[in-house]
Amino acid sequence: MTQKKEENSKVILVMIAGFLIISAYLEFYTEKQDLAKYIRYVALGVGAASFFPPLERLVVWIWDKIALVLGWINTKIILSVVFFVLLTPFGVLSRLFSKSNLKLKNDSNTTFVERNHTYTKKDLENIW
Repeated sequence: MTQKKEENSKVILVMIAGFLIISAYLEFYTEKQDLAKYIRYVALGVGAASFFPPLERLVVWIWDKIALVLGWINTKIILSVVFFVLLTPFGVLSRLFSKSNLKLKNDSNTTFVERNHTYTKKDLENIW
């Protein structure tokens, strides 16, 4: 068995297991026995497709595209939640309770800060 064929078989096996777990959940924990039956048929169809290599490659390709779209959507959602829930409050609090070090308000003719410092060997030993 080639490497690609083995990977496709693993993807098909995971798909079948996932559909059967969803079907079992729907049948035993909800009132949707009809939907559970159809999902078992989908699992059976995916399993049958694994016996025909062109059909197996098509199922795996479709599954990969669905996973790619879901990954793209989830990253946008997760990053948005992290930004608005975690970073935005810190930014607002920082703006409220700290002074600005950027010197955006131009009180003088220049924003240049003259620093009279003589560098020594100790300054360059551990610069990070």
